[in-house]
Amino acid sequence: MEPGGAAAGPAFVLRLDTGQAWRLDPATRTALAIDVERLRAQAQMDLSMAGDLMGVEEGAARTVRLAAPKTIAGYPCRGYRIRSAASVMDVYVTEALPLGIEAFTDFVEWTGASQSLAGLMGELRRLPGFPLQTRSRVTVLGEEHETVSTVTRVKVGPLASSLFDVPSDYRLHGAAPRQP
Repeated sequence: MEPGGAAAGPAFVLRLDTGQAWRLDPATRTALAIDVERLRAQAQMDLSMAGDLMGVEEGAARTVRLAAPKTIAGYPCRGYRIRSAASVMDVYVTEALPLGIEAFTDFVEWTGASQSLAGLMGELRRLPGFPLQTRSRVTVLGEEHETVSTVTRVKVGPLASSLFDVPSDYRLHGAAPRQP
């Protein structure tokens, strides 16, 4: 994950397959090791509280297809609006990639969202294709909050494993020294 609108800002690498995570900062050429279990526990607590505040419960969300398609990162996408008591999520998915919604929901489940946001997750799992854009609007305690996430680049095919490792010229903080 990289910050939007920044040419070369920090990046977050989460390796669910190895149980490792880092915050990479190219400006200082440093990598900060993140405690993955602590990160997951915090995400689950945050999502539990968010679910309680949003009033999201199983079966409470409904999905409708949006009329206008979009092209995102060069791929044709269909839009869907998922609405619950206090939240609205617009999701644009494409079936032009060789992966489906489960690649997205598996990560979201890791955060604990399947329990705390059960109604929304159930509706997300029904969507055809992979999401390239999500826009969530939620009202909590009378205040509206919005989050937009857009995929801007997609590369299909094998990727070098080095893309998911700490670069060798970065100083590593918070973990054992790198083995040669």
